[in-house]
Amino acid sequence: MKGRHSYFMVRVSDEPKGGLLSTMDVLVALDAESVFTHFQDVKRGGYVIVDTSTFNTRLDQLQYMEDELKERLREFFSKAGIEPTVKGVIDYLRNNGVNVLTMHYADLLQEVKKRLHDIDLPSLIGRYSNVVMTAYSTAIMGLPIDYVFKGLEDVFTGRRGGKLLEYNKAIVEVVYDYAKPIKTNISLPPIKREVRAIIVNGNEAVAIGKILGGLRFQTYYPITPAADESFFIEAHNIVSLDPPVTEEAKALEKAGIVVVQTEDEISAINMAIGAGIAGARAATATSGPGLSLMVEGTGFAGMNEVPVVITHYQRAGPSTGMATRNSQSDLRFVMHMGHGEFPRIVISSGDHREAIEDAFKALNWAERYQMPVFHLVDKTLANSYSTVIWDIDKKALRIDRGGLVVTKDENDYRRFRITKDGGVSPRSIPGLGPIFWLTGDEHDEFGHITEDPVTRTEMYEKRMKKLELADREIPITDKVRLYGPESADITLVGWGSTKGVLLDVMNMLNREGYRVNFLQLKMFIPFPSDFVKNALSKGQLIIDVESNYDAQAASVIREKTGIEIKHKVIKVTGRPIFVDEVYDAVKKILKDKDERIILMKGP
Repeated sequence: MKGRHSYFMVRVSDEPKGGLLSTMDVLVALDAESVFTHFQDVKRGGYVIVDTSTFNTRLDQLQYMEDELKERLREFFSKAGIEPTVKGVIDYLRNNGVNVLTMHYADLLQEVKKRLHDIDLPSLIGRYSNVVMTAYSTAIMGLPIDYVFKGLEDVFTGRRGGKLLEYNKAIVEVVYDYAKPIKTNISLPPIKREVRAIIVNGNEAVAIGKILGGLRFQTYYPITPAADESFFIEAHNIVSLDPPVTEEAKALEKAGIVVVQTEDEISAINMAIGAGIAGARAATATSGPGLSLMVEGTGFAGMNEVPVVITHYQRAGPSTGMATRNSQSDLRFVMHMGHGEFPRIVISSGDHREAIEDAFKALNWAERYQMPVFHLVDKTLANSYSTVIWDIDKKALRIDRGGLVVTKDENDYRRFRITKDGGVSPRSIPGLGPIFWLTGDEHDEFGHITEDPVTRTEMYEKRMKKLELADREIPITDKVRLYGPESADITLVGWGSTKGVLLDVMNMLNREGYRVNFLQLKMFIPFPSDFVKNALSKGQLIIDVESNYDAQAASVIREKTGIEIKHKVIKVTGRPIFVDEVYDAVKKILKDKDERIILMKGP
């Protein structure tokens, strides 16, 4: 299945960077559409790498480009006097200080064919264009060819290796020979690191956190961008269901994980809840439309105090929306989904390191406080990669299963016992502990259905007061973090994938002499009201940055603290928020006092 135009942006630095820039130093165009779509974003003095065989391609020949973009380009070309062909665009770039590096795929691949006689050249041309361009890019940047070989070896392992690896290496060698005479001002010297690091995306980070956290049962229905998490868990730690039950039990004892692809998201949440009731550390992963189907099941978990983790990957809605685009518009939905009221924890990760840690902690919180835990990861974070320093001490990761009753002999066991201190009732695991009852209806301490007004009030308060306990016990650093000077003239506020962007902007402004800090919201239920109120009550200029229309986190702040953030920077295009556009927005607010700026950068 092939969608519309796709592209991948990479930011390389010898020091940590948190966000992407909308402009680029190098545009690597695998096809004509890439040239038309991105040429306006290349910096003066930057480079465009293009295949000369695309030069005669006209704008109107691009069948899959959005009509709206075509019309905007036609208008631009008409005003600038540009011929609407790839060559016309290339000439325009050259005249405006952009360096153009050309190659001809067919010539390069003919040379490859000389080295490898068993290749069907016509199929090779289209299939290996990404390898050609990758090798060309790394060659002109001065990266050793061994780096590319190592990357190919990591991809083409086992059955995927063999001839494919041989073909790819031959292509890389030819391209490196071709690129030797080319001189650029781009240099990427090797960086020596004394610490171990991994490169992961958000889906993989969450999966790693769950595996470290003792996950035993994961359900999912395939949906973008959530499904990759479950695929990763399947590939790295799964128990086969084929052997007899006794063998399966032995396998489970060895810390295996059962991953189940269900028929729909209703089954996914209900099966995960069933596993949680049965004593397994259980979770599910989904995105907006799937979460909408999980509403009733989540309410059942809330009523019956079932530990379950729901990892929610936010994408652009409503309805199917833009399934492969970013958003942070589900915050209020997650905070209030379900009829009636029941306690839940809502945590949001700001980077890949946090995604690992939060996934681990979410499993602990679900069992300790016996309630659903929602882990929010927006699409930008899910599908982007970053380097994470792997200094996590696995021995320090402590699994907390909360209060358990594992003896069948307990007298007068009450699954929903009301404690004087508002604590959590010890839960029983079927087959190991005493018998208990569950129902979707209101119930008494034993789990039997009741509509008695006194019991109803007692049970309602029992469930809701667990949030007070969680609020007291969960460290403040898991709820909110303040970066930069404690006292500042400007405070940037954000959550989720805006973290890295706002840290970069904060550092840029501080280097210019401004006093700027950044308040990162991590936990929305229970909300760190006192900390946030203290951080935002010092008379500074406060600017909220979010990928949704209503500035939902700002509205939560107002609800919980009474502080209204007047200056809001929002983006709803589905594209990532870029460092340079937020920087420009802050400068505009300082100059013109704008209260609402809508960001638009990104093709």
